[in-house]
Amino acid sequence: MAKDSLVPDEVSIDGLADRVQDGLCAIEDPVSGGNVLESGLVTQVSVDERTVHVSASLAELEEPIADDIAEALRRTALSTPGVEQATIEGEVQSPDETAAERVDGPANVDTVIAVASAKGGVGKTTVATQLARALATGTDRDVGLFDADLYGPNVPDLLDLDGPVSATAEGRAEPITAGELVTMSVGLIANDEPLAWRGAMAHEAVSELFEDTAWGELETLVVDLPPGTGDIVLTALQSLPIDGAVLVTTPHPTSVDDTSRSATLFEENGIPLLGTVVNMREFACECGRDHDLFPDANIEQALEQPVLCELPFEERIRDFGGDVPAEIVTLADAVRDRLDEIVDLSVPAHALDLRGLPRPIRREQVIEEFRATEPGETTYLLTDADPSSLETELATAVGADDASGDAFERSVVRRRAPNEWVMAVVR
Repeated sequence: MAKDSLVPDEVSIDGLADRVQDGLCAIEDPVSGGNVLESGLVTQVSVDERTVHVSASLAELEEPIADDIAEALRRTALSTPGVEQATIEGEVQSPDETAAERVDGPANVDTVIAVASAKGGVGKTTVATQLARALATGTDRDVGLFDADLYGPNVPDLLDLDGPVSATAEGRAEPITAGELVTMSVGLIANDEPLAWRGAMAHEAVSELFEDTAWGELETLVVDLPPGTGDIVLTALQSLPIDGAVLVTTPHPTSVDDTSRSATLFEENGIPLLGTVVNMREFACECGRDHDLFPDANIEQALEQPVLCELPFEERIRDFGGDVPAEIVTLADAVRDRLDEIVDLSVPAHALDLRGLPRPIRREQVIEEFRATEPGETTYLLTDADPSSLETELATAVGADDASGDAFERSVVRRRAPNEWVMAVVR
């Protein structure tokens, strides 16, 4: 996703890789004590236009340290003038190592939709809860709502729910029914105690509660994520089987800018963005006129994704006891339409499976496979890490033979599971 509003056009991309490497020299290797370039922890820095790809050997580090280093690399790269996106690629773990970290989606849940925001106070939980109600209202669809906001679990208050949570005969957490929804929230099991979970504790709390809840057969599960781009959000993006995400923002310029950066994080983790909800667009005063609460902005252009709906600042939007507001019903329809638009990549039997292979071998096999295709044919790749960076190498490998000047007609990347990506490239 381009962030032209955040990166001035006059910042040249010439020498961008060198500028990124200069910044990375300030990051210390926790094992050797030197910087990450001198120690060889960072193995490669490549640039594709304004996107930087940093390859690092993180597999032998303990998980919390590896996560901290990866985040430091990403933030440093993104803070370099001229950089719009940054991806961090660690050494590939074996399937046995990654399997223990995966969170399997509930077997009988068809679609998982995340609702997120770049900051608190924009109405994210209100939108998530009303969206779940709209998806369930007046249909035979079974819909669930998972409150993953560990530090501000507000769903129980909005829906007037009380714990404690019961256990099923199999020992799993029994969700609480609220109207036509089944819901689960850490707020139903925390007994109003303040929560101070961090790092691995937060990861375990989110993943175990998600996986251990007896959701039953659901068509859709809406996940209310915490605001921001912290550990819990990153954990959810990397471990939960999210099919698409809805971002919530106000029209305020700083909120829109923060939402743009949040959108980049979702894209870097392979989560399809369904669109944005603009909350608190306007309010109607007693005089009968509508008034904007924030400066007017072309949000769809700024975020480069569709605006699914605009919600007014009105009490009825926050009414969870009556009918679902008409604007939310429109939002639910737009979400369904966007889900239908997302390409569902079915992996054919002849797909090139690169999972578990060393990076050099992956590159050689992909280039060989792509060169063997004819114009119009599709190359399918199955990987355990984001394969987007391969696009440049494929273009370089065959670009000279392509009369149109473009190496491929179409390239689609989709994340099907926490450690499973599919890439389809049409020559």
